[in-house]
Amino acid sequence: MFLEELHLINFKNYRNSSFSFNPGLNFIYGENGNGKTNILEAISLLCYSKSFLMNSDSDCVMHGENRYDISGGFENASGSKSRVKISYNRDTFAKELYYGNEKVSKLNEFIGSFPLVVLSPYDLKLTSGTPQDRRRNFDLLISQVSRVYLSDLRDYNKIIKQKNSLLRENVLSRRYQPMEVRDMVTLWNSELLELAVKIIFRRLDFIEEFRKYVEECFNKIVGTRYIPVITYESDIFEGTTDTRFDASEIRSRLKSLLDSRLDAEIKRGLSLSGPHRDNYIFSMNKDGTLFDMRTFASQGEHKTFVVSLKLSEFGYIKENLQHTNIGDPVLLLDDVFSELDKSRIAKISQLITGFNQVFITTTDIDHLEVLKLSFKETKAFNIINGTVQSI
Repeated sequence: MFLEELHLINFKNYRNSSFSFNPGLNFIYGENGNGKTNILEAISLLCYSKSFLMNSDSDCVMHGENRYDISGGFENASGSKSRVKISYNRDTFAKELYYGNEKVSKLNEFIGSFPLVVLSPYDLKLTSGTPQDRRRNFDLLISQVSRVYLSDLRDYNKIIKQKNSLLRENVLSRRYQPMEVRDMVTLWNSELLELAVKIIFRRLDFIEEFRKYVEECFNKIVGTRYIPVITYESDIFEGTTDTRFDASEIRSRLKSLLDSRLDAEIKRGLSLSGPHRDNYIFSMNKDGTLFDMRTFASQGEHKTFVVSLKLSEFGYIKENLQHTNIGDPVLLLDDVFSELDKSRIAKISQLITGFNQVFITTTDIDHLEVLKLSFKETKAFNIINGTVQSI
């Protein structure tokens, strides 16, 4: 799959701009603040229906205007062409997504149609950021290859939102008698239990499958002395180091945990157990010693780990979609080279040679000469304050 062309109207600092891309490398350069990242953000909106920077739709509308429109033309692995259009009205808060001529009403039927991998400076906090950052990253990755997982996750989040609303309201108003609250929370717990088990079980399977991609990518960048390790952290594993549970064992452990924390949840007005509170732990095995990235890794090790992690997502999506007509994902690299030394830039350039369509933003045009050695097809764009010049 690749993006052939992109059209922006009143999006950020682009009044009315069109881009024609090639299926290889698309090199976007210019000074900071001129709108390079805005192009990648628009691409992520077409593929994810939301910004990879987590910006609100209102913030994406050009100053002084009331709406933005983004449209793009894609070609999949079988040569079939399709269009995606997304628009947002700041006055009515109305957001519309069209796939071809059909309006998309259910996102779980759209996500994964145009797979995407993004690596930006924002992602560099994955190793040191919050559990929510890591869950969000992997939830999006799994969802691009499994609509069942996305559907389960969306249903689970709806139940958690309703349960938390009940708990919070009771703490503030004391509207219900203690026994009434217990019965209602128990009912929500029974509803979310089966979904939670499926989500946790799928995440555990994902880690086992994803491990080989991360290790292979990491070795190509820094060699075999370091081995990246990803583990899943959940309260259901308390008291054991073994996470190889079947679904029935996960269900039993989670139910016991929900039951034991029922009174604490009612008292605090918050759901305290479930996959919405679980975490992914990033570690490094260095010469046989395992250390937690959050506390013992150098800045360079953090960067290398995240780069390996994100580039591994490409291989994971590619293999999981290989029997479909969708094709390989598009790769967006937003100002990543400024965070790395020259030797690792060269290795990453060689590593992404076999990738599908790649978009790279940078302030340094000299990177283009290095990248040309790895790509047969290249196209360069110079961005100057929201205007585009194809080089």
